[in-house]
Amino acid sequence: MSNSSSAARVETSFFGSSLLLGILLIAANLRAPITSLGPVLSQVQDYFGLTPAAAGLLNALPLLIFACASPLAPWLTRRISLEHALFGALGIIALGCLVRSTGLYSGLWLGTLLIGGGIAVANVLVVPLVKRDFPSHTALCVGLYAATMALMAALASGLAAPLSELTDYAWKVSLGIWFGLALIAAFCWWPHARNADSIVLGAPPVGRSTVWRSGIAWQVSMFMALQTLTFYTLIDWFPAMAASVGIGAVKAGAYLFAYQAIAVLANLATSVAIKRMHDQRLLGFICSAAIVIGVAGLLMAPAMALVWLLFAGVGAGMSMVTCLSLFSLRARDHHQASSLSAMGQCIGYGLGACGPFLAGYLRGLTGSWHVPMMVLLGAGCLQIIFAVLAGRKRYVSE
Repeated sequence: MSNSSSAARVETSFFGSSLLLGILLIAANLRAPITSLGPVLSQVQDYFGLTPAAAGLLNALPLLIFACASPLAPWLTRRISLEHALFGALGIIALGCLVRSTGLYSGLWLGTLLIGGGIAVANVLVVPLVKRDFPSHTALCVGLYAATMALMAALASGLAAPLSELTDYAWKVSLGIWFGLALIAAFCWWPHARNADSIVLGAPPVGRSTVWRSGIAWQVSMFMALQTLTFYTLIDWFPAMAASVGIGAVKAGAYLFAYQAIAVLANLATSVAIKRMHDQRLLGFICSAAIVIGVAGLLMAPAMALVWLLFAGVGAGMSMVTCLSLFSLRARDHHQASSLSAMGQCIGYGLGACGPFLAGYLRGLTGSWHVPMMVLLGAGCLQIIFAVLAGRKRYVSE
């Protein structure tokens, strides 16, 4: 069966498609194992006697692995099918969750490496899969995928501390429970891997230049990088920023949950809006401007932090769906979508991982959150430029 006829068959029953369910189950595993660590990081730190620097590295390691491993995903799919690669990624995530929760020091780091590697591969490959099998519903599928990731990330963050108090295993339960979700996703995905056509992505068509030489590919990648940098910096450092202006830890946690929850709604709304637009320039401007308003508000009127986080959350949710959709919309086929997704996530997560580190360094250097927030504001302004450029109706080969 050809790819085109298979895609047509899948699209005739989009909402009832088991493939869509499989994609959403994959999405459920792509952030929860990471966001579940933050709330119990102090417990992990005490258990192993980690220094603050080691604890910070443990928190940042998945993003660094995303950056390093993302370019390898297209290479992998030239040897096995997309379905088999995604099944393997789920297996690696499940194994990583299990190993990380063993209570062994080596298991903590090895498990984190495995989780990061598995998520990096799946991050990249879902986009070309959607491009290939849901060409008429790409934006909606991406929106549901992003919303599922964001929702599970928020739930994992909120459940981690309560789960750690249920038994004497404490943080091991909070981190190990996600093994079960990955196993369920792998079980549900197995029929797609088993029945996949013996077709791999293969090499790109002869004469097509690499996406790394394309201006539009760099614009999409920088859009991804700047929105990632702001999102993860706020996630990691907002509680400390809030404490500096007298906002308690419980209230700060509630504000962060609202930040992530409204991003889920923005994910879904954006996926509907994209299909109605000739290009994505206006959308890129709006989502980036919302982030700028949010960051500027936190800088100038931190007492109204909830309001500004809601602005930033809307911008973050819109930005994520727009970026993921652009990986498909700026590519002519799933070969290019795979390459652009790998490039965008390599650059995006590589620079994004620098945000929390740079914010912490500048805070320590200046003794204030003013300078780090000014840097974030500058990043937001740059994002407006790259988002508008990336939103033009162009292809990476042009």
